[in-house]
Amino acid sequence: MITSNTNLNVCVNKIKMIRPGNNPRSCDLNLNVDWTIEYNRTDEGNMGYVCTLDAMGEMPLKFAVQGFLECETQIEDLEKRSDELSPLILDKCMNTMVNIVNATNNSIITINTIPEVYLNCVSSEFKN
Repeated sequence: MITSNTNLNVCVNKIKMIRPGNNPRSCDLNLNVDWTIEYNRTDEGNMGYVCTLDAMGEMPLKFAVQGFLECETQIEDLEKRSDELSPLILDKCMNTMVNIVNATNNSIITINTIPEVYLNCVSSEFKN
């Protein structure tokens, strides 16, 4: 086991999400998630990854994050530490997914009607 500390920059290039059409009624969702992380080398020599999450249950959705890892040390060190990296990437992707699901939730906006008296006052100011 490798015990040295390494500073790692986890970069995100692309995010893809397919959200279900209807919002679930429950606030407490128990998501069952199947996940995979695939690693590869990028053209720039960094270690790339694609993390795919497939949530089932009350709110089925598909979510994927593509990015790369920047590291002070050699890429070979990262390849040997994938068992340490995968939980970190998975945690980041799960948090990102939850934040995006919350941000894309339907919202209600109230538009106040403008009194007719105010409209008449404003329109007269703009006449020549």
